[in-house]
Amino acid sequence: MYFEEKVDLLIETLNQLHEKVDLFLPDLKTEKGIIHFLQITKNTFNNYMNSGIFIEGKHFITEGKNKVFIPDAIIALKKSGIKGKRKTSTKQDKLDAVNQQLGIITECRGAV
Repeated sequence: MYFEEKVDLLIETLNQLHEKVDLFLPDLKTEKGIIHFLQITKNTFNNYMNSGIFIEGKHFITEGKNKVFIPDAIIALKKSGIKGKRKTSTKQDKLDAVNQQLGIITECRGAV
């Protein structure tokens, strides 16, 4: 197998992995997706908005009446260890647990 073929195969595999990860990653541009991703309550989310933890221009932009969040900034915020009141288990959390037990998520990670 030539080098170019190997690179093409790696790119194809990487694209397939991205598609699988996208199935389980919440939409980090929406309020609902952020609440799920950060594992916080709606009240905590509102507190973050009111207290300036979410900074306009850094964590979100305003388009008309809507706020559109910036996924990379939200991921960085989570990595920084932001703390808040943890939410209780939701239907999505239960679905994620079932998927993990079935090996759906671990298959994506195991293929890397």
